[in-house]
Amino acid sequence: MTLHFNLKGIACICLGLMLWQAVMPFALMGATVFFLAYLWVLRHKGENILVDGIFSVSFLLNLWYVLSSWGNVRQYDYFNFFMHADYFIDNDFFIFSPKNYLQSVYFQPPLWGFMSGVVTKFMMLLGKAEESGFDFVRFISLFAMSGAGIIFWRLSQKFQFKDNIKLWLFTAFVFMPINAIMANLVNNDAMVYFLMMALMYATVLWYDDSSWQNSFIISGLLFVATMIKFSALMMLPALGIVGLLKLLTVKKGTRLKICGEGAVMLLGAILGFVWGGFLLYHHLPLTPPPLNNEFQNMEGFRLTERLFSLSQATVPFADVRLKQFEPNVWLALVKTSLFGEWTWQGIIWGYILYGLGILSAVLFVISFFSLLTRPLGRDYTFNAFLIVLVFSVLTAWINFWLDYPYFCSVEFRYTVILMPAAFLWFGHYLTQKHLPKVINYTLAGVVVLMIFARFMLYLNTI
Repeated sequence: MTLHFNLKGIACICLGLMLWQAVMPFALMGATVFFLAYLWVLRHKGENILVDGIFSVSFLLNLWYVLSSWGNVRQYDYFNFFMHADYFIDNDFFIFSPKNYLQSVYFQPPLWGFMSGVVTKFMMLLGKAEESGFDFVRFISLFAMSGAGIIFWRLSQKFQFKDNIKLWLFTAFVFMPINAIMANLVNNDAMVYFLMMALMYATVLWYDDSSWQNSFIISGLLFVATMIKFSALMMLPALGIVGLLKLLTVKKGTRLKICGEGAVMLLGAILGFVWGGFLLYHHLPLTPPPLNNEFQNMEGFRLTERLFSLSQATVPFADVRLKQFEPNVWLALVKTSLFGEWTWQGIIWGYILYGLGILSAVLFVISFFSLLTRPLGRDYTFNAFLIVLVFSVLTAWINFWLDYPYFCSVEFRYTVILMPAAFLWFGHYLTQKHLPKVINYTLAGVVVLMIFARFMLYLNTI
């Protein structure tokens, strides 16, 4: 089975919807007809359309959520990111005075502000007010999350998963609630997540074929991702272990070439972090100062409470605005991966998703240790990549919420790259087992229940 959708097709759909937002229901209907026609064409070509069908439904469900959440609805740092776009629009998309820019929106690299400014300005030329035009930035995030689904399918094709497991993994991945939440954001989380997944895929390609072309692709991805958000640098330790293992396994005659390709990759990260160096030069922090965040302050909780408290374990949502603090950082990861930091209507569906989220987290933790027992590919290199990625991301995340004791610092969006990683090692774990039919049916039933519960939750809320 091959995923036939390409990013250009999704981009055309998103652009069309941006231009046709005034007639939202017809736009959605048009997109549906497009997908059905596309699948019908593939059917006559004799192609397997099951994966494309799953992708289509997940895209339309995300699209429904995005179109129904217009404006500053369930957003992170909406006005800060609006300020980024506004700066570039007011300054003709050029940073005339870097120091002045630093005083305004200094804690984020400039590339996302530039991109969102372009979209906002484009919509303003079509007659939209600036703030209304800025809301269309969410279509970049929708595009990015759709691309993440495509990359995940192609990643799963690189490993020896059973066909039914591969299909189950892909279906569960594209319907995960965090995908819709991130598809609706005006901030840089979705784009950097897409680029980090692209780095995962490009790393596998480079390991299979250590060419200069692939090394330049990785270098470019590192540069762009870091210029969008510094968290992309969490990928470096995992990329480094792949490079080191490659260096140890190749013939002596090609080691100099591998070192050169590694230097090219590292150069992309260094150039991408130029903005970070600029911040440090001006004695400014790499993360935003705690302004207007007192309602999220977690300093009153002891470290033992942050790690082990079950005081809010029976509550599915973590809405600090309603004083629903979740002190336990591990439960906070589960809750924010399903609902963000907001309360949703349809509490019964919230509890169902919450239960499935906890079950998934437990299964992911248990299956993680399968990476020590059997190689994912032809050797243990990608096992090492995933293990190092887990520890580098969790180390950065723990350091963040210890240094910045506010609820927003523990949210799942800061560790979201671990989601595709967890699905990959869980698929690896399941492939090693001889699963009876009842287990396969149960897994399929769990995915269907998750999709239905998510649909009902949105139906009651948006």
